[in-house]
Amino acid sequence: MSTSTDAAARANDVLGPIDLLVVQIPPEGLGPDGFGVLLDLAERGVIRILDLEVLSKADDSSVAPVKLASDILPELSALAPFIGSFSGLMNADDVREAGSLIEAGHLGVVVIYENEWVVSLAAALHGEGARLVASGRIPDDEFEAALGEGTG
Repeated sequence: MSTSTDAAARANDVLGPIDLLVVQIPPEGLGPDGFGVLLDLAERGVIRILDLEVLSKADDSSVAPVKLASDILPELSALAPFIGSFSGLMNADDVREAGSLIEAGHLGVVVIYENEWVVSLAAALHGEGARLVASGRIPDDEFEAALGEGTG
């Protein structure tokens, strides 16, 4: 569902923050929920999937894209329209780097997505004379450490 604020933001070429996920799939496969949540977020316009690549890491640590991913992992069938999406943000070096994070003998899924929810916020701010000038991410370990310090 697109709002007039979203349309105005797109007209002004406002982009949401772009993020990357690398998911390692256990050898026994996945349950029904994980990628269903990703699909739901995309369908609701919370995120926009820009790239989705399924990788296989062999026992010799070589990494290769998986072309018929839904045949190998039926859990990915809902994401079939996105598999192989290519925005130009991910290149061969990025695939190798993502593959280095996956254990040998496993599959992995690399997703690059735009946080579309930020688009309407940025457009609303812009309409009131403000602008979003930065965004960032606090690494999980830093957040957990800060939480631990606050409870002591």
